[in-house]
Amino acid sequence: MRAIRNALLGLAVATTAGALENNSHADGIYNPPLTGNTQHDAWSSSSLTLAANPGFPGFPGTSPWPSSIQSNSGGDAALDKIANGTSGGPYPAGESIYYGGFSGDFNNDGGTLAVSDATPVAGLANVVFQIQIGEAWGYDFFNGILPVLSYNGGAQHLAATYSTLTEQIQTGTVVMPSGEEPIYKNSYLLQWDLTGIADPIQDFSIQFTGVQHAQLYALQLDQSDVYTSLAPQAAVPEPASMSLLFCGVAALIWRTRRSR
Repeated sequence: MRAIRNALLGLAVATTAGALENNSHADGIYNPPLTGNTQHDAWSSSSLTLAANPGFPGFPGTSPWPSSIQSNSGGDAALDKIANGTSGGPYPAGESIYYGGFSGDFNNDGGTLAVSDATPVAGLANVVFQIQIGEAWGYDFFNGILPVLSYNGGAQHLAATYSTLTEQIQTGTVVMPSGEEPIYKNSYLLQWDLTGIADPIQDFSIQFTGVQHAQLYALQLDQSDVYTSLAPQAAVPEPASMSLLFCGVAALIWRTRRSR
């Protein structure tokens, strides 16, 4: 399952390239080099614990949240529970947010959360969302579906324009039907190009569903009114390299014709 997911996404494990290279980061969460007018929101592990959110329900997590969990970086975005999963739901626990429940099944729905911003930057064109999530039995997002974005109160569920796995830390092993497999704490980066949306974006939200018994460790939301892709760009050969390439091809053609 993990191998198929990584191949489809073109994930870069334990490192990043292109625009993110050499940017400072912690726990796989990067500081994306955005330009223009920007906003920044973040939720560290400590801000997602029960100690930081007294009065929130405990295991199995099916009770409603009494309030949103606000960004702890000075921004005004909020984290909310949207739906419970199968016999459980996400809630602030001792270490961070845990997707509770009683099931022992693999890839079981653990509930849905959303990061929302009701006051995005004017002329919003670029959204970068990062999330660190620990696996349960080799799964992190339910059915392997990465976070999706909707705007202006709608349910567009837009897939990211670009996504990558920025860091993967092994935290243990688990016995699966195929044998013993490693489990990981995964850090994802997703970017949305919103320049093609004609209507002004007045609000937006990013939804994601974790598997039951997964652990949510950190979140970061960055936005800008200028879009610059964070996807690695293919290197353009220098003129001297191109000349050598053409000379080599010409020599190969000449030798082939001479041998004939």
